[in-house]
Amino acid sequence: MNSIKMILVIIASAALASCASFKAGGAAPVVPAASPSSGYMLGPDDIIRIIAEQHPEWSGEFTIRPDGKIFIQSIGEIKLEGLLKDGAEVAIASVLEKYVKDPKVTIDIVRYASQVIYVMGEVSRPGRYSTEGKNITLRDAVILAGLPGRFAADRRVYIISPRPQRPSTKVVNLYRILYRGELENNAKLQPGDIVYVPKNFLGMISDLISTLLSPISNTVPAARAAVMPIP
Repeated sequence: MNSIKMILVIIASAALASCASFKAGGAAPVVPAASPSSGYMLGPDDIIRIIAEQHPEWSGEFTIRPDGKIFIQSIGEIKLEGLLKDGAEVAIASVLEKYVKDPKVTIDIVRYASQVIYVMGEVSRPGRYSTEGKNITLRDAVILAGLPGRFAADRRVYIISPRPQRPSTKVVNLYRILYRGELENNAKLQPGDIVYVPKNFLGMISDLISTLLSPISNTVPAARAAVMPIP
C-alpha cells in the first residue's frame, strides 16, 4: 500500500512538472474542446483578443501573465485572472473609462491554456488537455487521450486531485464505464486533476523482460565485433 501511495505522489509531481516544461518547450499537447464557453475562468497563459471600439491602439491579442495580469500600452496592467469573459470585459472597460467616455470593449478567448487536466499512463496520447471551462468527465478525458492500450489495467484507474488543502485519490473501474455503459461512476474532473491508467500484469511482465534482456542485447553486438577477424 505504501508503494502505491509513493507511485501516486510521483505521478502527481510529474504532472505538475510537465506544466512547467510545457511553458518552456511546448512539447506537451494542449487539446482544446470543441467550442468556447462563457463559463471559462481566465488564468495564466490564456490568450485573449481585445476589441476596443474606435481605439485600435488598445486592441489586439494579449497573453495573461503568470501574475494573472495583462499589460496594455499607455494604460498599464489589468488583473484578469479568475474572471469570466463578461467580467474581464467590464474590468477592462472600467480602466479605459479613465481615458475615454463610455468605452465599448469586447474580448474573445483565442487560446485556452490555464484550465487543464492530465491523462497519464497506458493511453495512446498521454498529456495535458484543456477543459475550456466545460464539464469534462473521466470518459471524456480518456477518449481525448486515445483510450487505454492493451497493457492498461483499466479496471483500476486512479483520479488524483492534488488540491493544496484537500488532496484526494479515487479508484474507478474505467472498463465498466467505457464498455458496459455504467456511467454512475463517470466522475466529473476538475482543473488540475490527474487521470492515471496503470499497467496491467502483462504490461509489468513485458517491462521486466525488456529490462532483463537489455544488457544481453547490448552485449551481443559488442561480442560479435570482438571476434570478427581483422582484414
